[in-house]
Amino acid sequence: MTKQELEQLTDLKQEIEELEKNIAKIKQMDIKEVSIKVSASSKSFPYVQSRTTVQEYDPALADKRDRLLCEKRMLLCDRKEQAAEEERRLIQYINNIKESRVRRIMQYRYVDGYSWEKIGDIMHFDRRTGERIVSRYLKRNKK
Repeated sequence: MTKQELEQLTDLKQEIEELEKNIAKIKQMDIKEVSIKVSASSKSFPYVQSRTTVQEYDPALADKRDRLLCEKRMLLCDRKEQAAEEERRLIQYINNIKESRVRRIMQYRYVDGYSWEKIGDIMHFDRRTGERIVSRYLKRNKK
């Protein structure tokens, strides 16, 4: 495991939230009518011709939109699934660390998204110590 992989965890969480919002937006889209301009005339004399806009159901356009929405929804769901799987893998790696101190530091940094300064305050050491502990652990346990 590398620092770059672990640092992805915060981004993966944000990506999953964004994808869930996008999927929700797609599910809410249900417009099956289109605006079209038509020529019309007044009912009584003089029959003045004018243009007006009306709402009309367009089955061909609705089918095309439904197909596109379905494809986009499937792509977003696939991306969300990949991000969630990567998140599970990284969290499982952190949970399997035997050293409590290292596991807590990694939990604070990569799962909770705390800054090194905040971790230092919590663990009662300076900001660089937590970073060094994680770096040494990763270097020592390279696969």
